[in-house]
Amino acid sequence: MKIVSLIGRSGCGKGTQLEKLVEKTGWEPIYTGKLIRKRSENEDFIGKKLKEVTEQGGIVPTPLVFNIWMPKLTDVRRGKIDTSGIVFDGNPRKLYEAKMLEEVFDMFEWSDFFIPIHIKISEEEAKRRLLKRGRVDDNEAEIKNRLSWFKTDVLPVLNYYKEKGILIEVDGEQSIEKVQEDILEVLNLK
Repeated sequence: MKIVSLIGRSGCGKGTQLEKLVEKTGWEPIYTGKLIRKRSENEDFIGKKLKEVTEQGGIVPTPLVFNIWMPKLTDVRRGKIDTSGIVFDGNPRKLYEAKMLEEVFDMFEWSDFFIPIHIKISEEEAKRRLLKRGRVDDNEAEIKNRLSWFKTDVLPVLNYYKEKGILIEVDGEQSIEKVQEDILEVLNLK
């Protein structure tokens, strides 16, 4: 079992790399952003709040994120989903999320399987990619907000993993294929 978390600035290619990794390995993907966007399509209170938060470039509260993840994690642990790995897209996003995930992994006896990978790109490259991507939430103000949030919330997570000696960094400014090759190499999947 391997549990991989692809972490990086918005626009670093986490989603693309996750898809390629899942295609190669058959591992179970946890597309947090897609799951949140799908849940925000519901017309109930939570769906409307999620839509409001995401449209404003905000961060979805951690308890809701865990609520979205836990059924899938539980199904993997119970064997309802047959897989030799799990791949997270962009999580954990905050230090206390990292610690909550550790608690879940401890409980599920998965602690030794966790591998956080930082897909590293510059802020300038992130802006360029996000503006080019052209999603509804990829405007100047929201991009600035997300990049600022990366510094305040995500960097402490990366530093935490670095201090634990488990963080792996790959250069995200290379070609998509080269980034994937580097990820496969650090995971001993080449």
